[in-house]
Amino acid sequence: MIAAWMVYCVAIAVVFVVVGEALERALHLAGRATRWAWVAALAGSYLVPAAAWLRPGAFGALPIPLARPVVAGRQATAGPIDPLQRGAVPAPPFSLGDLDATLAWAWRLSSAALLLSLGAAALRLAAVRRGWRNATVDGRAVLVSDNVGPAVAGLWRPRVVLPDWALQLGERERRLMLAHEDEHIRARDPWLLAGAAAALLLAPWNPLVWWQVRRLRLAVEMDCDARVLARDGDAPAYGELLLRVGQRRARLPLGAPALGEPVSFLGRRIRRMVTALPRWRWAGAAAGGLIAVAAVIAACEAPRPVGPQAPSDRPAVVETERGPNSPGASYLQVLAHEYHPEVFAHPLPGAAVALVFDATGRVIAHAAGVRTATDDDCLAVVERLVPEFRASKWSSSGCAGASSTRQYACVGGPCPGVSAAKGGNEMFPVVVYWKALQRGQGSDDVLTDSMVDERPVFLSGPPLEYPQLLRQAGIQGRVLVRAVIDTTGRAQPASVQVVESPHPGFDQAARDFVLRTRFRPARVHRRAVRWLITFPVNFRPGR
Repeated sequence: MIAAWMVYCVAIAVVFVVVGEALERALHLAGRATRWAWVAALAGSYLVPAAAWLRPGAFGALPIPLARPVVAGRQATAGPIDPLQRGAVPAPPFSLGDLDATLAWAWRLSSAALLLSLGAAALRLAAVRRGWRNATVDGRAVLVSDNVGPAVAGLWRPRVVLPDWALQLGERERRLMLAHEDEHIRARDPWLLAGAAAALLLAPWNPLVWWQVRRLRLAVEMDCDARVLARDGDAPAYGELLLRVGQRRARLPLGAPALGEPVSFLGRRIRRMVTALPRWRWAGAAAGGLIAVAAVIAACEAPRPVGPQAPSDRPAVVETERGPNSPGASYLQVLAHEYHPEVFAHPLPGAAVALVFDATGRVIAHAAGVRTATDDDCLAVVERLVPEFRASKWSSSGCAGASSTRQYACVGGPCPGVSAAKGGNEMFPVVVYWKALQRGQGSDDVLTDSMVDERPVFLSGPPLEYPQLLRQAGIQGRVLVRAVIDTTGRAQPASVQVVESPHPGFDQAARDFVLRTRFRPARVHRRAVRWLITFPVNFRPGR
């Protein structure tokens, strides 16, 4: 799901680029500082995905198809092994979930690399700064360097840095140069750009965020130009100074606001200075504002990515409206929409959603399908759609639909054998069945396939110790080891047992491998749970 969320974040950033462009145009036409357009765009690019992650109920859902989790290159199983399928196991299909571990590491490494670069640049600036000399230029205390600047260096005690060649300029040019840098200090631009650099650390892989930071730097310079011209008013002289500084290509401290920004900025800055505002500027400002508002609404309405099973994404209000012993039509319909929106998006006659609850009212399994003529009641629909939860696996306390301990219900339309509740969707009955799961021996809280939202995934394992005698004899094969993966992602030693082996000599090595393997634990409602897994360990002479 990390890949899907990264694509979602890039898409949201694209929308906020539109917000920044429109809002910058509107603020310019209104005669206001344009930097805030890109501050808003940068903030929105992070806040909307964060809100979608923290408050999923406020956003729509876009189901992302994910293949069954892969464990050590083999499909994980939780039930007994079919003797007819003991041959070669086909490779599982590619899934976006397979990229999660790689993308997570790439994300961490890119953030660390950027942080290291910023830290190295700060250290280099501190070392270079010791070689600058203090001077007073036109009554203003500055630092003079060999060929750094003009710029502002420092956050807590910002200082204007002038290159040595700037001292040879005329008094008017030096005054404009100092006025520009003083405006940066007065507007706290070093802090603003430092915050933008910190924002890059959160998502260095997002090219749209880099673009927004670049546009923020340009807007900062344009705003500074506007303030300088408002004080002095000599646009031709100021433009000539910009060109002269740009030709010098002076080296600058990393991230520092400066008069000598990249040459690519000069054309836009000079055009902004010499272009008069049009007569219809207020209409243009209003249009730009409306476009920005519409783009923000579109970003907030964009559906967030969800996996095929996302019970944890249900709004918390749904669980508090009704308890597990008093379900209502609205409560069950909301659950059905949350778990299987595709059923309601593409209508089919007789469609049904089966939701299985435990004794506490927590959904532990769900499925969607079409009712058939062989389904004589709601329980039959549930058992066919969710075969892991046969009635024999559940403690019984009666199945009387009208009793105070009602065990199943059919909401939204006619269901064979059970009368429908009022007020539901007549086209799509929601079939519900809940009871307490019968506990197995020694596995009172061990869950299997359909009970969890996220199955365990292989993370890392030790080198496989191939028995030397078997290697020399050329004996190879696959050992199936069954174990309970606990909430820390480790196999419980007492639960590890070999269920299939080509040779007894492999058994101990396979057990040791599973005991030392690390998994991402199974989860229900984002809570780690124990899970029963059958893990294949392959012994091949070439390993």
